[in-house]
Amino acid sequence: MHRLAFEMHPNFVVYNPRTLMRLREAVGEEIGANNDLSHLFWQGCDPVEVIHFLGKQGAIFHAHMKDTVFFPENVNRYGVLNFSFEADDLALASETFRAVGYGHSASLWKSVIQAYMDVGYDGILSIENEDPILSGPVGVERAAYVLKNVRNEILGS
Repeated sequence: MHRLAFEMHPNFVVYNPRTLMRLREAVGEEIGANNDLSHLFWQGCDPVEVIHFLGKQGAIFHAHMKDTVFFPENVNRYGVLNFSFEADDLALASETFRAVGYGHSASLWKSVIQAYMDVGYDGILSIENEDPILSGPVGVERAAYVLKNVRNEILGS
C-alpha cells in the first residue's frame, strides 16, 4: 500500500489534525501526517495532544522537528497570520520558524519526544531548518544538540 503524508499547514486543505482525519476517513488509512509541529504551534495546538491523537490512530507517517517563536506584542497587534520568513522582517513579525529549542523550551521538546515514544512512533525525526537567523548547518547542529540531550534525559543516559 502506498501512503501519503500531509504536512498540516494553514492555508492548505489539510491544516490541522481534524482536517487530516476527515480526509483520512474519506480516502482511507493511506492518508497520514508529516507531523510538523511548527505549523501547529502558531495555531494554538498542544503538541503532545496532537501526537497522542494522531499516534493512537496510526496516522503519523513522518515527523519534522522544527520550532516556532512568537513575538507577543506583534501577535497582539497583527494576529497570528502575520508570519515572517526573512530575518530583516522580524521586527514586525508575529512569529517565525526557528531551530528546535529556539522557540520553545527543551522541556517542551522532551515532552514531544516522550509523546512520540508513548504512541510507539518508530519513524524518522527529521530536522527541518527554515530558521531565518541560524544558517542551515548551524540550525541543524543546534536542533540536533537539543534533541539528543532531551532524548538522553528520557533514556537516562
